[in-house]
Amino acid sequence: MGKLKVFVGGFINYTNAQNLNCLALAKYLNKDKFDVFALKYYAGTLQNRKDELDGVKTFNCFKPARLSLYLGFLWGIWQCDVAYLPKGELWQFNRFLVMFFGKKSFQTIEGILDQENLKSAIAVMGSYENVIAQKSYTDRVYPITAFLGQYNQQHHQMELQSKVLYLGCDSHNFKNDVPKHGQLKKVVYIGRLKRRKGIFDFLQVAQHFPELAFYIFGNGEDKQEIESYLKTNVIVNVKLMGITDHVGLSQFLADVDLHILPSRSEGFPKVTLETAAAGVPSIVYGDYGAAEWITSDENGWVVKTVDDIIHIIAKLKQQPEKLKAVSNEAIRLADRFDWNIIIKDWEEEITNIYES
Repeated sequence: MGKLKVFVGGFINYTNAQNLNCLALAKYLNKDKFDVFALKYYAGTLQNRKDELDGVKTFNCFKPARLSLYLGFLWGIWQCDVAYLPKGELWQFNRFLVMFFGKKSFQTIEGILDQENLKSAIAVMGSYENVIAQKSYTDRVYPITAFLGQYNQQHHQMELQSKVLYLGCDSHNFKNDVPKHGQLKKVVYIGRLKRRKGIFDFLQVAQHFPELAFYIFGNGEDKQEIESYLKTNVIVNVKLMGITDHVGLSQFLADVDLHILPSRSEGFPKVTLETAAAGVPSIVYGDYGAAEWITSDENGWVVKTVDDIIHIIAKLKQQPEKLKAVSNEAIRLADRFDWNIIIKDWEEEITNIYES
C-alpha cells in the first residue's frame, strides 16, 4: 500500500482552536506514510514556518471566501483517502461529498454540549437536530477526553468512539532554561476575558493575596467590566497584558510560578499543557474532567471552589519546596502530551478508518 492521502479540513494559517489542531496534524503526520492536504485562508493570521508545511499540499482560499471554501473542501475530499472534518462550516456539503466520492471520514468533538454551549451551537446551526447531525455524519466521531465522550453520550445519545484522541502540545515551544525555585510570586490567567470563563474568580483570588502579582493574558467581551471591577475595588496587583503569540507567552512564563484556569466548562484546555511545559502548574476546576490528565497535588491541582484555590495558594506560599516539586512534575505531564507522541494514536486511527 502506498501513502495514505489525508485531508485536514481547516485553515492551517488562521488562529482558532480547530484550525490549530489541523495545523498540528498537517505538521506532525509522518510524511513517509501520509500525503497531507489542507486549506489556507487568503487573510490568514498565522505565518506558517517552512517546517510546518513541509510535505503539505494546500488550497489557497480566495475572495469571495464563501465560494472558495466550497472549492477547497471539494479539492480536499476529492483527492483524499480519509478526511478529517472537525469544523461546522459547510457540513451538509461535506456530508454530500464524502458520500458521493465514497470517502472515509472522521471528526472530533471537543466540548461538552451543556446548556450554555448547546444554546450557542443552536444559534449557529439553526436547530438541535442540526447540531447533533453535524456531529454524526462522518464514519467515526472521537471525543478528545473520556469525560467529554461520556457526557455527550449520556445527555445527547451521540454515537462516539470509545477510543479517545487526545490533542497534543508543542511543548518545545514553551520550555525554557530558567529553573523554578518554588517561591510563589507571580500568578497568571490565560484565556478569554469572559465571565463564564471564571475570570472573576481569578480576581477574587488576587484580592485575597495583595502581596502577589497577578497577570491576565487575553481579550474578550467582558474586558471593560473587568477594568471597572479592578478600579472600583482598588485592586492594584492585577495587570491586563492583552494578547500575545506563543513566543511572547513562552518568554513571560519563564518568570511565572502558577497558572489558574477557573473555567467550569472546557473540552481539553491545552493551555494547561503549555504552561506545564514551562514548569508552571495549573489550578483548575474539575467540572469538565480535568482529573483525567492532572493528578491533584502531583502535577497540578483539581479543585471544586474558589476557596480551594485560596487555600492551595496560602499553602504554597509557606511550602516553596512543594511548588517546585509540582512544577517539575508538570513538565513531565507536558512531555507525555507532546505532539510527537500523541500523533502516533492519530496515525493508527486514520489507518484503521481507511482499512475498515
